[in-house]
Parts: sequence; C-alpha cells; structure tokens
Amino acid sequence: EMRLPGLAWLEFHVEHDDSAGGAAGSRLRQRATFAPRGLLGHLYWWAVTPFHGIVFGSMLRNITRTAERPT
Repeated sequence: EMRLPGLAWLEFHVEHDDSAGGAAGSRLRQRATFAPRGLLGHLYWWAVTPFHGIVFGSMLRNITRTAERPT
C-alpha cells in the first residue's frame, strides 16, 4: 500500500467480447480513482497526472501479455 494524501482505488473489469468476427475475446478495463484530502492531495494528483498514461498503460500491456501466454 502507498501512503497518499487521500484515498485511492484501482479497479479492473473484464468484459467478454464476441463481436471480433466470430472469435471470442475479452476486453480489460482499468480505472484509477483518487479522492484527494486537502490542498496537498489536489497538488499530488495534478503533479502525477502526466505519468498515469505511462504507468497504467504499461501495467495493462504487461497484464495482457501475461494472460495471452500459452500455458
């Protein structure tokens, strides 16, 4: 767990997608939520916002790559 100036959640949701031309697939959705506590919380959130695409994007790519590996 991280110590943050607020409360944070990271949610994942998997949706089954049968519209891929007959082949079944899945869609992984990720949502980061942050409820800042005070001015420090707001400053923190806006300071790290530019990095969210990099961090969460690579996290999703790694999860997908691992899930698609043959067993």
